[in-house]
Amino acid sequence: MSVFGSSLLGFLIAVAILVTVHEFGHYLVARWCGVAVERFSIGFGPVILKWMGKRGIFRGTEFAISALPLGGYVRMYDTRNPSTEQGANIPAHEAFDRQPLWKRSSIVAAGPIANFVLAALLYAVALSAPERDLAAQLATPTKQSAAFEAGLRGGERIVSVAGRDVAHWGEVRWQLLVHLFDDELELTVDDAGVERNFVLRRETAALADAGGTSKRLTSWGLAFDQPPILGRVVSGGPAEAAGLRAGDTVKSVNGAPVRQWSDMTALVQKSAGQRMEFTVLRAGSVQDFSVTPKSVDNGGVRIGRIEVAPQSAAELDSRLLVDYQRSPMTAIAEGVRRSVDATWLTVRVLGAMVTGEVSLRQISGPLSMAEGAGATLKQGFTAFVMFLAIVSVSIGVLNLLPVPMLDGGQLLYHLFEAIKGAPLSERVEALGQRIGIGFVTALTALALYNDFLRIFS
Repeated sequence: MSVFGSSLLGFLIAVAILVTVHEFGHYLVARWCGVAVERFSIGFGPVILKWMGKRGIFRGTEFAISALPLGGYVRMYDTRNPSTEQGANIPAHEAFDRQPLWKRSSIVAAGPIANFVLAALLYAVALSAPERDLAAQLATPTKQSAAFEAGLRGGERIVSVAGRDVAHWGEVRWQLLVHLFDDELELTVDDAGVERNFVLRRETAALADAGGTSKRLTSWGLAFDQPPILGRVVSGGPAEAAGLRAGDTVKSVNGAPVRQWSDMTALVQKSAGQRMEFTVLRAGSVQDFSVTPKSVDNGGVRIGRIEVAPQSAAELDSRLLVDYQRSPMTAIAEGVRRSVDATWLTVRVLGAMVTGEVSLRQISGPLSMAEGAGATLKQGFTAFVMFLAIVSVSIGVLNLLPVPMLDGGQLLYHLFEAIKGAPLSERVEALGQRIGIGFVTALTALALYNDFLRIFS
């Protein structure tokens, strides 16, 4: 399948699942509360397919699939807006606006809550699968990094991060994401059979720029002890032009010994446009090559790249890998924790965007979602399920923003109603709707701009 085809298929599957669950949350609680639902639609615009529910909680609701697969809606009967002939036959006590405040608020909140529950279940499914990942073995940290300053020197195996046990490098990466905005990080390592505790500290003030997020992840100085074996050499890149091949083991660069992948990349990045001498081991013989890294921009800084990639997990020595599988109950518990962690991280990232700590370029739209869906779909079931979980959390959080047009805006109206003792006037709600439309339109435009900028740059 082509890249475009897999992206389109992945996007349609993702939207169908995530939107259906979100809207079904609204629908289910509405029906439990005795509210009549006129239509349940996946997508907007002209209806392509529709049918009438005839049994149980589905009775009397028109279900539809519409032309624009960018969302969906549940249209509940409301006496203030009797929109269809069907509504004329519905008793007034089944109208949304005639319900007590707690029922209306429960119905509105049910959509985002359904996304959080779905995320927990998806994480649980993905985390119950057998895993093979990199052992949490530390590379030698660079000088002046938080890890080096704390006393780590490389070769240690990470046992826990911030009090959370980790079995492999994938779990280390997740914990680093969860603690993206922390200034301190507690680390427990196994150092030649002896457990040692470290507290890593870093200065975060200098990280609030366009490359701040990636810098936050790398500024701890924690990296996998990856051997300096070329797993992939990009066609037409400096390394291939110099004669380097996949499978070569780099022994030294400009005479400096290379023990791990990060040793080589550090030397290359500092040598943009400068000729470098590589000594490699190939098929049992030592050979020398001259390579000139090309200069590329990285967050406003020029660095060197020779366009090579390390070995994938499948190519690594099995001694550097960990096989791991959780029990069903452990997977469910970890799925809930992951969902909570991802929700809190999303909230913190949004807050950091408001304060300028994180660039607005991090906002992505449907094109990025389609690209991510396609990429993870090609990687396999587990990767795609993880992707769905992350997006489901994002949808839940975004819908709870206190912005009219979103569920959070409606809940804000309900809060004012509870304080005031009466619903807001139609004029105030109409003004709020215009503000909400403006916000959502601006956010969508920014997301699409970032998508196109990333694709074409």
